[in-house]
Amino acid sequence: MQREIIDMRRRGLVASAGMVGAAALAPAWLRAADAPSEVELTLAPAAQGREISPHLIGLSYETRHLIDTDLFSARNADLIGYFRGLSPQGILRIGGNTSDFAVWSEYHGELPAEESAGDAKPKRRFTITPAQIDDLAQFARATGWQVIFGVNLKIDRPEMAAQLAADVHRRLGDRLLAIQMGNEPNGFRNAAGKYNSFDEYLALWKRTARAVRAAVPGVRLAGPDTGANTDWVLRFAAEVDGIAALSRHYYRGGADEATTSIADLLSGDGKFFDEVRRIVEAGSKRNLPLHLSEVNSYWNGGKLGVSNTLASALWGGDFALASAQAGASGVQFHGGPLAALEISLDRVRHPALGEGNYKSRIDGISGRYTAIAGDAGAGFYARPLYYGLLLAKQFAANGARFVETTLKSNGVNVTAYAAEFNRRRNRHAIAVFNKDRARDANVRIALGREAKSVGLWRLTAPAIDNVHDVTLAGGQVDARGLWVPRQVESLAVGDATVTVPVARGSAALIFVD
Repeated sequence: MQREIIDMRRRGLVASAGMVGAAALAPAWLRAADAPSEVELTLAPAAQGREISPHLIGLSYETRHLIDTDLFSARNADLIGYFRGLSPQGILRIGGNTSDFAVWSEYHGELPAEESAGDAKPKRRFTITPAQIDDLAQFARATGWQVIFGVNLKIDRPEMAAQLAADVHRRLGDRLLAIQMGNEPNGFRNAAGKYNSFDEYLALWKRTARAVRAAVPGVRLAGPDTGANTDWVLRFAAEVDGIAALSRHYYRGGADEATTSIADLLSGDGKFFDEVRRIVEAGSKRNLPLHLSEVNSYWNGGKLGVSNTLASALWGGDFALASAQAGASGVQFHGGPLAALEISLDRVRHPALGEGNYKSRIDGISGRYTAIAGDAGAGFYARPLYYGLLLAKQFAANGARFVETTLKSNGVNVTAYAAEFNRRRNRHAIAVFNKDRARDANVRIALGREAKSVGLWRLTAPAIDNVHDVTLAGGQVDARGLWVPRQVESLAVGDATVTVPVARGSAALIFVD
């Protein structure tokens, strides 16, 4: 299984890949006749930015996904391969809407009447069992990942939450990062049918937390796992004692909104990262890391033609690195097989395999925005988002700290990040995302120091809305989750400067020695 991919020379990948020119690698749709725009990127001579967490890249799944006993299991070697390829130290968050409709099979107390989702809606309540938790624990050990596990808060049964938390804690052991209680509690309603205030939520949370702590002394708790309410996260950080991490969600917008498009997705959201910085600053006063525990392109399940395209790869890689630069310790991208995602949204659907080739068939049973398409029965393939996260993962692979940069974009929709690796201070990584749909860019990078060699990987596809043909460094992830770079370019360096052509709708990852 591929692990520390970033050290290309040590693995001999440069020689095996061959040195090919930038123009030769760019697909025809990217080689426009118009002259590219000039972009300037200047790196500081030494790393002074934030340290990048090795847990940066993670995934989020619905609690209801646990009832598919072959999904999170040590028997599922292919999915284990996908997880390990994406991150050697990732975080799997189990939660989502369905966490607040899950009941524990070993709880024998009274339950309230089941909440109705309305006529022609699926049954919400379901049961999870010790065997499912045991499978999850074995899966976590096989991947090397840790788990943030969400228990039902909405039902207001502290004893049940405590029993489930105790079982999760016992079975997962050191694979359990934290227990969360409630999913997007800012959307809970009180007896009068109005949305709960923060104070009403906090009283509910504290009742459940007391029971969980009594059952599992020393258990790590995280929260509040809100949707878009940064003010709740700030109050939670200030007013709640004995927690291990803060959590919040993010979506660019709603899948059914009129503005939902590739152009909208790639336009960026700088205001959100200002909010991340506020939360990180508040959390740092109490040594509380921030996890963006459920994120993706568009809520309500994502949008086909946007959330499953090359555009999502550019967005996802850029989003992960921008989140890390703002101070987030982990970003868990939501997804998984379609059936549980649809039920989480109160939709009745019976997914079936599609028509056509292997990937097209799997699309029929896959979440619209998921990074890993498929299920344990049909197999898996890496959606475009996976490749964007795989690019961003290189910054977290060897321990790194951000290098401050100055970017003069000349009006092109370009973002860039640079990092210096703690274990090898003569090694830098630079990521450039050209999210512009009209302009290619020549990116002139002032490295801030002399360089012996510069290697380049490209993230690209035949079109910005392509679903099945995205590659990173010319390679695709195989059916078992294995990926290796196959096209590594060598760039000339002069006067501590290198120029990198980055075509519209593509990204480049540059390694500097």
